[in-house]
Amino acid sequence: MKVLDGPLAAWEAQETPSALSIGVFDGVHLGHRAILDRLSASPYPSTVLTFDPHPAEVLSPGTDPRLITTIDERIDLLEGAGVDTVGVLDLAEIRHLEPDQFVAQVLVDKVGVRLVVVGPDFQFGKDRAGNCDTLRRAGARHHFDVEVVDLAESSGVISSSRIRRLIEEGDVATAAKLLGSRYRLSGVVVSGDRRGTAMGFPTANLGPPRRKVVPGRGVYAAFAHLGGAMLAAAVNGGVRPTFGGTDLVIEAYILDFDRNIYGSELELEFVDRLRPELEFESVERLVEAMNQDLARVRQVLKTAAVGT
Repeated sequence: MKVLDGPLAAWEAQETPSALSIGVFDGVHLGHRAILDRLSASPYPSTVLTFDPHPAEVLSPGTDPRLITTIDERIDLLEGAGVDTVGVLDLAEIRHLEPDQFVAQVLVDKVGVRLVVVGPDFQFGKDRAGNCDTLRRAGARHHFDVEVVDLAESSGVISSSRIRRLIEEGDVATAAKLLGSRYRLSGVVVSGDRRGTAMGFPTANLGPPRRKVVPGRGVYAAFAHLGGAMLAAAVNGGVRPTFGGTDLVIEAYILDFDRNIYGSELELEFVDRLRPELEFESVERLVEAMNQDLARVRQVLKTAAVGT
């Protein structure tokens, strides 16, 4: 797959006409997949224009929106969905372009578009002045077709914002159904305060990611991916109120595992939330609860489909 990034002026104009869609595509969820399937069905190679940083960071500096996928994860998912070319746009560079300028300078001159596939709520150009009708009129002038794909639904419209809310609420199981795959967090294993080790449950601690949405406080059944191996894990995300904590930590107890993995890259694939984070009256009660959690983790992961 080809990736176009950096300043737009430096992008090499594509010689082959393409079928294209435009959007953040955060999560590359089932709603996005309906658009990607239509691109794949066209006779032209497929191109997706996405954005990094997220447009909200450009339009409202300092908001730092939490993402379902980093740009690298998004590109990997788009490649897995069969997309031929991904262009990574910085909204700050193009936000001044009127809709007709955007079409001419980006879609026509750089991408050589012959088909554009978007959702019914698509808007583009300066002040979001362009919409699907604007795009159709531009297509008539520049000789490309426009198809509008209905929004995918599953007990409501499938959207990135809805999936983010589900993850923040801890409902990772429903989020996975809308994503088409389970939500994942990754990071380098860092040193903690070793409270888990003292209780007989040594954990691998990840620093809270700056850019990605964090599942709501609680205990989760998860798969831990480490060096090509997939291992069962109980993950706690929260502040550890039993110990008077206030800072968010993400800690994974990997079952049947005894290795020093400080400094290693660890990826957590969230399967289901077992319970909310609770404050216990004693360490002994916490240990009892953790043993119950581990039994439930084994049960949940035993029946969980691998790679869902």
